[in-house]
Amino acid sequence: MPRQSPRHAQTPTLLAFGAAVRERRLSLGLSQETLAHEAGIDRSYISSVERGGQNVGLVLAAQIAQALDTSLADLIAAARL
Repeated sequence: MPRQSPRHAQTPTLLAFGAAVRERRLSLGLSQETLAHEAGIDRSYISSVERGGQNVGLVLAAQIAQALDTSLADLIAAARL
């Protein structure tokens, strides 16, 4: 399992982004495993993102958004960031 980003884990920004990812994933009926496969990242990383434990980099955030069939801008807007 990936280690949390200790400096930023559980900040309101990461919690909001994670919630937006989870909401979009569930609205599409995807499992974390399917989303991770489509995004090309580990399932445990997706889990950590959704819990606000990862300070996601721009490239991975874009991969997640693409796998969720949305734009990164729309995903960030859904998080109200």
